[in-house]
Amino acid sequence: MKRLFFLIIFFVPVYASAFWPLMWELDGEKHFLGPIFSYKRDEKSTALTIRPLFSYDSRDGGVYRYIYPLGKSTEEFSYFVPFYMRRKEDDKGYTSIFPLFWGKSEKGEYAGIFPIYGQLYDRFNKDEMGFFLWPIYSYSETDGARKTNILWPFFAIYSGREKGMKFWPVFGYREVEGVSKSGFFLWPVFFKTERGLNTDDPIYSFYAIPFYMDAKSKKREFKSIMWPIYTKSKTEYKTELDILWPLYKKIEGDDKEGFSLFPIYTYERNDKDEKYSFLWPIYRSNEWYAVKEKNINKSFFLLNRYIEDENGKLQNIWPFFEHREKGDDYSFYFPSILPFRVEALDVMIKPLLTLYERKKTGDKVIDNFLYGLFTKEETPETWKTRFAFLFEIKKDPDGVGFEFLSGLFGVDKKRIKIFFMPIERRID
Repeated sequence: MKRLFFLIIFFVPVYASAFWPLMWELDGEKHFLGPIFSYKRDEKSTALTIRPLFSYDSRDGGVYRYIYPLGKSTEEFSYFVPFYMRRKEDDKGYTSIFPLFWGKSEKGEYAGIFPIYGQLYDRFNKDEMGFFLWPIYSYSETDGARKTNILWPFFAIYSGREKGMKFWPVFGYREVEGVSKSGFFLWPVFFKTERGLNTDDPIYSFYAIPFYMDAKSKKREFKSIMWPIYTKSKTEYKTELDILWPLYKKIEGDDKEGFSLFPIYTYERNDKDEKYSFLWPIYRSNEWYAVKEKNINKSFFLLNRYIEDENGKLQNIWPFFEHREKGDDYSFYFPSILPFRVEALDVMIKPLLTLYERKKTGDKVIDNFLYGLFTKEETPETWKTRFAFLFEIKKDPDGVGFEFLSGLFGVDKKRIKIFFMPIERRID
């Protein structure tokens, strides 16, 4: 044991530049224990990652991630599913540490402990909410309409701007006078609604699911008989017919057309946007315009994809490789187990699953094989190649240099290393 300790102290002093896989460096980022730990700091930012448990990036005010995708924390918003959530907006915001929650809105402060008692303002798209021994009693208010629940979801009374009641699933009705009416019987079978009564195009609907569905107004019509056997919808711009959905579909209209004999062939065009599939899921294509930019999304057997959008280009042959491109920059990954362009996934998970990667950023190209076993960095004027802890060869403006055994011995134009100790060279 003492001999092992002596060897570690002797061969891995602080002067060692790399001792793969315990520590290695690539593109200014320090790595420890293969891909598990990484650390990078420059004049713009600091980043620390412990995969797959934790990451920190100082950009954008500081972003923390925990056990992705369960947790994230920024100055404005934090969460850890399903136990914790916090949002801060100036002097407003809320915090919940299950089962406790509290917060502050323009209406005032609120708090509670679920399911015993609580009150909330401006949450979940409601002006106000509250409960006592949920689901025994709860209520919500929105735009002057109040809904009171008893033994949710079975009983409810609507008051204020709305009038009505619910005895679910037997029957229920609600009305906003002069605006809308709706009701159901034996949910989810029978529905009747009248919407937009205060407009010049009210919509009247009656559903007896799945036997018959009908909705009509001055500008649109919808009818379904024994869904999915027959469905037809019509607006002033297009007519759409489905028979035995999704097997047969036909669309006709102004700047719109489509035909589907699923899964053999489908085609749909809306102005310049087009969707197409052949022997789904073998081949699928979607082309659309955002402002004046054309976006492309094509897939082969669902996971093999080609995408071209505002984030650049992505080509993936799952699970073998993935190629990304944006401007003159690109990146290549092998294999490609998780073929998704998500920044947090790239930082926390992808390095654990990638055996080889090649990246070009600006005028620099880097290669990384087997978690730092072989690395290479190259620019138009310089390059550096390293194989584990055995050797490193580099070329920079000062010339060519090399090191053996993580700097046990080495030489370049400026210095010589003997037993890791750098000795400055005198060059007359």
